[in-house]
Amino acid sequence: MKPWSLVAALSLTVLLGSADAQEKVKASYLGTSGGQTPLWIASDLGLFKKHGLQVDVVYIPGGAIATQALIANEIQFVLGQGFTSIVAALSGADPVIVGTFYNKNPYSFVTSPRIAQPADLMGKKIGVLSIGSVNSLVVEMALKHWKIDESKVFVLRAGSTRERVQSVTSGNLDATVVTAEEVKRVRKAGLKILLDLSELGSSLPMTSVTVRKSFVKTKTDIVARFLRATSEAGRILQTDKERSLKVLAKWTRLSDREALEDMYEIYSQTISLPPKTDLVGVQMILDFLGKSRPEARQARAQEFMDEGVLLDLEKAGFFRSMKN
Repeated sequence: MKPWSLVAALSLTVLLGSADAQEKVKASYLGTSGGQTPLWIASDLGLFKKHGLQVDVVYIPGGAIATQALIANEIQFVLGQGFTSIVAALSGADPVIVGTFYNKNPYSFVTSPRIAQPADLMGKKIGVLSIGSVNSLVVEMALKHWKIDESKVFVLRAGSTRERVQSVTSGNLDATVVTAEEVKRVRKAGLKILLDLSELGSSLPMTSVTVRKSFVKTKTDIVARFLRATSEAGRILQTDKERSLKVLAKWTRLSDREALEDMYEIYSQTISLPPKTDLVGVQMILDFLGKSRPEARQARAQEFMDEGVLLDLEKAGFFRSMKN
């Protein structure tokens, strides 16, 4: 082995620790979106065990509840939208993003067939999960793209994606936003895709790995193991379709092969490896929150991230070795 190769190998060993000592942690996922696949594959294919972790994967509905559980030390890792951890950090809590597997804006703006062009949205009702949520930010982005003043439309809290789509179908709402994996379903329902926001080149931290700052400081080795296992899972997602589809079918409880393949294609092609967070997406959230929160206007995107462990893995050659 060349001297530099030996140094790199030793660096990885020191950074990751021994895989013989199984550390126990809990990690939450927030829904059955394909964006959670790195966590599911790492769990089902034994990658956490390979890297010396016993990970109890738990479902917690909603980013705000999961972040509260994180702050209370009931769980150690959250895989979900970076939006909620940023909101919590602005409120004085200590969650921090240590990596992001999905940075691409996956949303589409969906309307009833009555809406032929953006100008037809004037005076119409647009449904979002909740006011001030990521949905609201996405609606704002679309309206800005069309140069439509937000005061000319009615943005309403209208529940889950399924509920909102049903409301648009029934005529109780005129428009809403959905993620990429919902597009085919809403088209089949007769609705119209007025804008695919991914085509705007915008980014959002959609599936970030969030921990507490204190955990990064005291349990750096565990964070490294977790990132290594989930990154290897992401590589399997990119390269092993059949095993990935089996995992997706189990966790999403989908039996429709076509729907599973659609989900696979979306998330295998858009995953970020190494899972670095796009600062532009974080800043976009801060700009949005800054309209109602002065502290967001004064904050910098870097304050909500700590990717030191990720960078150490990269320097030690982990991601190069993973690709080989």
